[in-house]
Amino acid sequence: MINEYLIIYILLTSVIWAIICFFYKKRYKDFESTFLDSVNNISIILNSKKVINMNKRGLTFFGVSSVENFNNSYPSISYLFIEEMGCLGKHTLGRDWLKNIDIKKNDTFKVKLLNREDKEFYYFDIKISKIPFSNEFLIIFNDITTIINEKNRAERDAVQDALTGIYNRVKLNKILPDFIFGANKYDKYFSVILFDIDHFKNVNDTYGHSVGDSVLKELTHTIKNSLRDSDMFVRWGGEEFLILLYITHLDDALKLASRLRKSVEERPFLHVGNITCSFGVTEFRAGDTDTILLNRVDEALYEAKNSGRNRVVQK
Repeated sequence: MINEYLIIYILLTSVIWAIICFFYKKRYKDFESTFLDSVNNISIILNSKKVINMNKRGLTFFGVSSVENFNNSYPSISYLFIEEMGCLGKHTLGRDWLKNIDIKKNDTFKVKLLNREDKEFYYFDIKISKIPFSNEFLIIFNDITTIINEKNRAERDAVQDALTGIYNRVKLNKILPDFIFGANKYDKYFSVILFDIDHFKNVNDTYGHSVGDSVLKELTHTIKNSLRDSDMFVRWGGEEFLILLYITHLDDALKLASRLRKSVEERPFLHVGNITCSFGVTEFRAGDTDTILLNRVDEALYEAKNSGRNRVVQK
């Protein structure tokens, strides 16, 4: 009889505890969801295997209707990190990326994500905190897209020619040492073309500077369409332009310069008709500094202009 009462007591106690735990978990889940939705940023609770909870802003951003839908669609949140310099990629910190970030909690981590709602890319600083007495983490995404875009715009404007949209000398001064370093250390040869518009002063004097600007933009468009993505096109100053040709020997650079010269000569420009350009070409040589290299190609251009213009000269 005592055993029967004991069994009944144990069963009742178990049922009561189960009911208490059920309601406790439900209340905690409700509190957790309310807390996450009160945060303005995307907020997620997750462990190393899956997402446990996510606020409404996160669900909308990732284009899913529920946490279950997210877990069925993606193996982990890090799977959505887009590779970019300065940002965490999906493999940057390995499989245990949550723990590795928690270890480096004082560091700042940036991620790039695609918004599934508006199809735009966004940047976030992420803060990850370990939830006490559990194997779960709270991750909060702080939107820094506006800051990053403004920074990128400022950096782009600093190295971009305002009139033509191609690079300026500031960019050349930054990148040319890298070309020379690669050529010296890894034998990554390259060539340089320097050219300018013949008698451009006459264009400005005859038609005005607004037409002169139009010619510069039209010329830039013409030349750019004949270059590779790896080539670097720079407005050297005024009517002078420079092209850095990556992994290009002198012979190929001369062929390109000849094609460019001919394409400019044969193209009728708006308002002014036909114009011509003179070209200087050289290839990097062992021991060249940026000054030596640029002086040599400048000498080649000077010779092209002094020997009749509308021609290509190598040095």
